[in-house]
Amino acid sequence: MKKKLFAAAALLGIALVPSFTPQAEAIGYCSSTYCAGKLSTTKCACPPGTDRVGQSSNCGGYNGIAPVGCWYA
Repeated sequence: MKKKLFAAAALLGIALVPSFTPQAEAIGYCSSTYCAGKLSTTKCACPPGTDRVGQSSNCGGYNGIAPVGCWYA
């Protein structure tokens, strides 16, 4: 009886572990369409055609100068 109870508790614990792990969120390229309706602090990646392709930026600053924006001065 104790073995079955222990096994059931272990399975329940294993089943609950994924619910406590952080979820990965895809970060899109900065653009007027991606950032439409989002906060200026929303993270995005500098799009192709900018000086810092793939580098981290945010919707409020991507048109600005690095380090916040996607272009160098």
